[in-house]
Amino acid sequence: MDSYWWLSFRTSNESLELDQDRLFETGATGIEEVEENPPAQAPGVLLKAFYGSVKEMETARDWFGDRKELAFGEEKVEDWDRSWRDRQTPVEVTPSLVVMPPWVASPADGRHVIRLEAKMAFGTGSHESTRIAATLLERVPVAGGSALDIGTGTGILALYAAQLGAATVLALDIDPVVGPCLNENLVLNPPPPACRFRTLIGEIDALEKSARFSVVICNMIRTELWPFREELRSRLAPGGVFLVSGQRLEDKPHFLAWREGSPFRIVQEVEMDGWWGFAASLA
Repeated sequence: MDSYWWLSFRTSNESLELDQDRLFETGATGIEEVEENPPAQAPGVLLKAFYGSVKEMETARDWFGDRKELAFGEEKVEDWDRSWRDRQTPVEVTPSLVVMPPWVASPADGRHVIRLEAKMAFGTGSHESTRIAATLLERVPVAGGSALDIGTGTGILALYAAQLGAATVLALDIDPVVGPCLNENLVLNPPPPACRFRTLIGEIDALEKSARFSVVICNMIRTELWPFREELRSRLAPGGVFLVSGQRLEDKPHFLAWREGSPFRIVQEVEMDGWWGFAASLA
């Protein structure tokens, strides 16, 4: 496929989830909540949906024709591997962790290093959500425990949990493109010998029914996480920690309300540039 098609419009916070569902119904392959810089004066959220065919995009355009700031177009598919290589430089995820391409020399200051090749799976460490999750990982008891990284992508957080001393790590993702990418990243970043590191491509119900973890890591937007939040909570071992990132600040009240009806106690919070994450312990 040489091109893809896109459609964007502004929606209200109240209609956000419904509009996202409707965009997927029209055939959208992905949806982005556009981060506007400088922030727009208009209220609401600017959504951008992506389509593999012009027919699907036109269907969505007809459906959302009355929306504010409606725009659409066609873009050429970028050679992401070449583009990534051309632009990739070391990324400081936290003061203790740097993500860098394999061809760059390691820093001499003893920081943790994760090396990544150019791949399409999400996650090179520069986004606030990854930085928040890595910061939280440094603040919770990981050493000697078991970690589940759901929606692992390139595996940065799973690999970092291994470097921080986790005895077992399971990296889980639904996207089949993640599998080969993650396996290559494991070659570039061999886990410590004492860590049993596994990968799994599939839904969360692909886990063994008895599987429990001392740390469950979930770096996803709320609309992806929310439907199975209780299932993730049930995967925590007694005294375990649920580590959540990828949330906009406006999503915080939803999680605080959910916490009030659960045995969770938030033990750590991190905010960065409009994004929020937390670590919650089972009381």
